[in-house]
Amino acid sequence: MKIINPVLKGFNPDPSFCRVGDDYYIATSTFEWFPGVQIHHSKDLVNWQLINQPLDRTDLLDMKGNPDSGGVWAPQLSYHDNKFWLIYSDVKVTGGAWKDVYNYLVTSETI
Repeated sequence: MKIINPVLKGFNPDPSFCRVGDDYYIATSTFEWFPGVQIHHSKDLVNWQLINQPLDRTDLLDMKGNPDSGGVWAPQLSYHDNKFWLIYSDVKVTGGAWKDVYNYLVTSETI
């Protein structure tokens, strides 16, 4: 099969790739729009399916008042010790000389 870019259609910034055995995953951000992070799965790197939006409740990710181009930036998905590890930043302030950023780590045995 031939891989044609973009592998994910639409708005999928900051991709993070993770391989677990014969499975491939991509975690992408949605910036200030809910759900913050989307995770896609593929067996062949060509055909991708959205399988999870892990931050799907406001108690997991409260983006009220986030500025344009704020919200979740650059989620990083990895796998170690039989767990998936997702690190992400929630950017609350983007203007001026500094950023107001909250960083989080969540783990799960499954996606």
